[in-house]
Amino acid sequence: MGATDVEIERALAAVTATLNDQRLEEFDPGRVQEIVTEALGGEEKLRVDPGGGLHDETGTRVGAVRRSPSGEWITERQNDAAERSDTAIPVASEQQSKLGSLLGKLKPGS
Repeated sequence: MGATDVEIERALAAVTATLNDQRLEEFDPGRVQEIVTEALGGEEKLRVDPGGGLHDETGTRVGAVRRSPSGEWITERQNDAAERSDTAIPVASEQQSKLGSLLGKLKPGS
């Protein structure tokens, strides 16, 4: 049986709270998958993709994880009835990630 609406909301809330509590700097799909699975009692009813999407057992994207411009981690429930709701969330290239990491080290106070 797939994840219920309540389970999806629970998983998204757990991801938001945990990522912000742990102050993670970069998205780690493996860590987020652990958080989601734990929130669902150890069952893998939802899968996390490298771009921050949460997918149900049919592959439909039901949620998304992203970082706000202020640095907070936020999650959003996806409307699976919306046009293009199955479109993949783009992933930053490795070069962009390295550049962002280097620029972050140059900022005062880093």
